[in-house]
Amino acid sequence: MNKQAGLLTTRSERMSYGSFFVGQNIIYILVLSFLAQFYTDEVGLAPAAVATLFLVARVWDAVNDPMLGALVDKCNLKGGRFKPWINAVAVLMPLVTIALFYNIGGSSTSNLIYAYVTYILWGMIYTVSDVPIFALATAMTDNLDERVSLISIGRLAAGIAGMIASVAAAPIIGALGWTGATLVLMAIALVTMIPIRFFTKERIVYDRQENVSIKTMFEAVYKNKYLLIYYSAFIVMMSFNTGSAVGTYFATYNLGNFDLFSVVMLVGILPMMIIPVFLPKLITMMGKKKLFLVTTGVGILVTLAQYFIGYSNFALFLVLSFIKGFALYTPMMMMGLFSADCAEYGAYVTGKRNEGITFSIQTFSTKLGTAFAGFFGTMLLGYYGYVANAAQSERAMNGIWKLMTLYPVIGMVIGFVIIYKFYDLEEADVKRMIDEMQMKAS
Repeated sequence: MNKQAGLLTTRSERMSYGSFFVGQNIIYILVLSFLAQFYTDEVGLAPAAVATLFLVARVWDAVNDPMLGALVDKCNLKGGRFKPWINAVAVLMPLVTIALFYNIGGSSTSNLIYAYVTYILWGMIYTVSDVPIFALATAMTDNLDERVSLISIGRLAAGIAGMIASVAAAPIIGALGWTGATLVLMAIALVTMIPIRFFTKERIVYDRQENVSIKTMFEAVYKNKYLLIYYSAFIVMMSFNTGSAVGTYFATYNLGNFDLFSVVMLVGILPMMIIPVFLPKLITMMGKKKLFLVTTGVGILVTLAQYFIGYSNFALFLVLSFIKGFALYTPMMMMGLFSADCAEYGAYVTGKRNEGITFSIQTFSTKLGTAFAGFFGTMLLGYYGYVANAAQSERAMNGIWKLMTLYPVIGMVIGFVIIYKFYDLEEADVKRMIDEMQMKAS
């Protein structure tokens, strides 16, 4: 490993690194929160067709994530291992998202084919944005505290993106329609993603992996037990997070006002603005595993309370959503930090640095979990009797409420048990591994 010793990130680097996450997450939240209703209520696709589309497209995206991660590990392009990819997707992602939310107005078959093509293409480009941006933190610095700071800034920026999307998306859609709103939001995303290409530097240069094969990819994963443990829990929790797929339906039909989705989402995401301020200190005090367990446990209790209390008292519903936001987003904001620890563990165990593959598992898990959540959520909408653009039956509205609350609790309980029983990688272990690898390299 060759390293420019003593170089840390600058303020402009940290700000531009975070700014990229603003644009990236405006795009992600727009797709996650609104695409299902765009397909069912605007394009006219049946819930079952949308559910199958989400499952097929996102499972394919999830499967090819490690391949794209391996490509990142293998290539050493002009300008670095990670930055050239990031520079390209800063422009491509907004463009493909505009295509994704365009209604071609064709037949049911042609609409569905267009949806498959654009959604799969969007997923692959999103992977090329997500894998290198997290891996870039390991190339900008090898200081653990600095990495925590960088990724916390990224998570704070994701919170800003959530605020922008929650406040602006629904009203803009109502005013400009789906295509017009997408154009406005993608212009914002482009402006915030571009600065990273001018300010960030890859200071830490590891020995290049010359031959990245399918065998290398699988070894990088199955020999990294903590990567498997952590992301098994994460996939389960994401898969049961059906509320992410039906939030706009809940606002439209249960609350009776599509624009109230902005309020619900804003209150739920507001903690993302606060958590990064305290996250480094909380990790120092408790460690990542304990913090994960505590916040997930609180999330279970608050979500159950929300289910039984209901939403007739909207103010109380919002208060519980705010508390739940702290509990649910804290583990999510630590995802990149767990991945970084697992990357170091993998390098220590195998002697090979496969950051691209390791961080691609993060994207793989997010996509796979989102695929299952979208599939189950949209399919169960049909099961409970949802009819697009019509007054919903009591059974359908009760089903939407269960998808918002009860189903996510199941995933949180399983994830809690997996991390509690099997994940034992502590911060001190990671620090020791880094020190030993640096001694061997010097």
